[in-house]
Amino acid sequence: MADIRVTFTKLGKLKYISHLDLQRAIHRMLVRSGLPISFSEGFNPHPRLNIALPLSIYQEGERELFDFRLTEDVPEAEITEKLRKASFPEMEIIKAEIAVGKLHTKRAVWRLELETELSSQAIEKAFDGAMVVTKRGKSGEKQVDISPMTKFISVTVENNLAVLRVELNAAGNDYLNPSYVAAFFGDKVKLKRTVRENIIF
Repeated sequence: MADIRVTFTKLGKLKYISHLDLQRAIHRMLVRSGLPISFSEGFNPHPRLNIALPLSIYQEGERELFDFRLTEDVPEAEITEKLRKASFPEMEIIKAEIAVGKLHTKRAVWRLELETELSSQAIEKAFDGAMVVTKRGKSGEKQVDISPMTKFISVTVENNLAVLRVELNAAGNDYLNPSYVAAFFGDKVKLKRTVRENIIF
């Protein structure tokens, strides 16, 4: 048996489907591929699948990851080609390779496109101090400083459109949804697009 790690895109119209729908679509793709997929046991067997860091609806991903298992060895190039043929529109299979380690994510790089009148200098300066937002959880709402979970990378502003790149915590209970970064700026920005560029282990 071999665990395979697939790098893929979730772009365009795929931002409208939920994580559960994505999971079902990948199940169908794996079955269509004709690869020797390892299935779970029980009354409703399905491909053994682990998707890293589920995306919220309306969020896109340029280098998303999932692991699955084969029952016999297949060359990586053949796996990639069969998955590409079985894939669906706007989901590109970038590569498939033997998985090294588990999908224990630590950080993620995000690109936020914001409609705003703020300058790039004003946006960058906002990351110098505390970034207090209202977070909603099972115990209700509370004020949280997200600055320790946030690393500024870059920002450019042109024609009232800011392209902001940040690196955020993505490990278990420390996961920070990028929507909170936009929320920190309040009504000074309007979030137009959210793209996860990369996942860091």
